Amino acid sequence: MRLEGHHWKGNAVVRNRNLAGIDGTPLAGPRRLLTEAIIGLVLGAIAIAAIVTCVRTFLPSGQKYPFIPEVNQTGLSLAGTHSGGPADTAAARIDSIPVLSYHQMDNGCAPAARQCDTDGFSRDSVTQRQFYDQMAWLYSHGYRTITSEQYVTWATGGHSILPAKPVLLTVDDGIANFYAGATPVLRHFGFTMVSMVVSGFAQGAQDGARQYKGWDASWGQLANLPGDTWEFAFHAGPQGHLLTKGTDCPYFYPCQRPGESAAAYRTRVSTDIDRGLAAEYTHLGSRMNTAMWAVPFNDLAQDSSQPQSGTSPASWLSDHADRRFAVVFVDGYTSRANQHYRYEVHGTDSLAFFAGQVERPDVYTKYPSVGTATARAGGQS
Repeated sequence: MRLEGHHWKGNAVVRNRNLAGIDGTPLAGPRRLLTEAIIGLVLGAIAIAAIVTCVRTFLPSGQKYPFIPEVNQTGLSLAGTHSGGPADTAAARIDSIPVLSYHQMDNGCAPAARQCDTDGFSRDSVTQRQFYDQMAWLYSHGYRTITSEQYVTWATGGHSILPAKPVLLTVDDGIANFYAGATPVLRHFGFTMVSMVVSGFAQGAQDGARQYKGWDASWGQLANLPGDTWEFAFHAGPQGHLLTKGTDCPYFYPCQRPGESAAAYRTRVSTDIDRGLAAEYTHLGSRMNTAMWAVPFNDLAQDSSQPQSGTSPASWLSDHADRRFAVVFVDGYTSRANQHYRYEVHGTDSLAFFAGQVERPDVYTKYPSVGTATARAGGQS
């Protein structure tokens, strides 16, 4: 309620009431104005408290704005959290660590379906129920997630104590639909995940650009993802995940453009990586692991069967990645010690196929082997 103007008569509601003092005589003049002001303040405070209560009802507990609303369309209860289990195994005793890669969730797929088999969507998207079943399989078979830092320490021969059956979960590109569905499932199993960030996508969403807004997560949304569930690593810079149309080699990093000198190519690529890393660390802080790179399209020009052009990528790109990152993820790799394989999960993958891919110790090894050199499964990242 708001008092009208400064006239002693006040508004219609107050005007029709006979306000009285302690001695029972009607209030008038300044005393009446003071009483009406006090009543207004009290009613205003009550209204503000009611509004705050309503807002709290619709905001997740402890969540900051802007946030990505979590959804549960599995048809299952995600209440409660499974225990994480002990970390009691020296990293040196672990020969391989499975690394899984995802992209989208419930895009063109029925969320409660056991698989996403919709044409045109199933390659990049899994269903929320499918993701739940996969996490449940990992948990029931003794797998426990590790952080990107723990993986880097293991991959570089450092000392750490890990779960007996560690697994690293990753998702590429920063598409909002995956965070919405994956977060409650991950929390249910006590799992963590690494989001491979494209700075150009996050910035586009932050700026409200039409091709990014509502699809990619903005910097604010990424930063407000639950810290006990999500961390970040590098995927691409401002331009690194964009395709160049009208050319046989459309990728940014492994394709030397027509007429582009070796020096210009190296500058273009290294500048995009440096700017991307700087932006991601600025916005995401210590949750951003700058020592890990998931290469877009798995193409580091490390294999002649993958798109590449010019002479510089094959001779320089892997060397640059070797100097810049402790761990580089590609889909199959050559003899570089820092290049590691990830299994890219598709919507058409059955749970049995998923299990078979996870339990391939020959492809998730710390150092290159015969299996890792031929493990390519056609992932796109």
